[in-house]
Amino acid sequence: MTGLISTVLAENSMNKYDIKNTDLLRRSITDTRSLLLTRKIQQLKVSDLISVLNLSRSTFFRFFGNMNIIFELVISEELEYCYELIGRNLLAALDNPHLIAELNLLRAIYVRKNCILYNYYKSILSLPKRYAPLIQAITAKEQQLYVNILSRQMNYISNDYSRIKLSPLFQNRPFNPS
Repeated sequence: MTGLISTVLAENSMNKYDIKNTDLLRRSITDTRSLLLTRKIQQLKVSDLISVLNLSRSTFFRFFGNMNIIFELVISEELEYCYELIGRNLLAALDNPHLIAELNLLRAIYVRKNCILYNYYKSILSLPKRYAPLIQAITAKEQQLYVNILSRQMNYISNDYSRIKLSPLFQNRPFNPS
């Protein structure tokens, strides 16, 4: 589950509005995920999301602010699941000299197998500028997940991986957000 939702659910003081909002959020993520399995981000409009989520326009904007937020939630969950699989399959050894290469290979394999992530990374260079906050948020999320995987490996605990730059996936040129 998403860290945000887990945090919300962990609160002991949830009232009926919190529960209703959490249910709306979970349903919105699930329905948006279904939509992203059949269509690419750049093909979607607010009206598509409103229709699928069965929300009024004002409720959608009050709850999410813009499309980037719901896309970020869905893609973040997909990334978390992908990195959970990577963590399970990464060979943990005290003297694994190929850890980063292994991690990068598993990253490419699992992202390729995930339709939503694959379409996102394949189209990242062609997304309009209005998606820049989404791209930055997803880049930061994946950086965090990548570093967390490395820090869990016993021989990499003491190293500082905060400056690691992830290689672009499924692109012929590097990504430049500016």
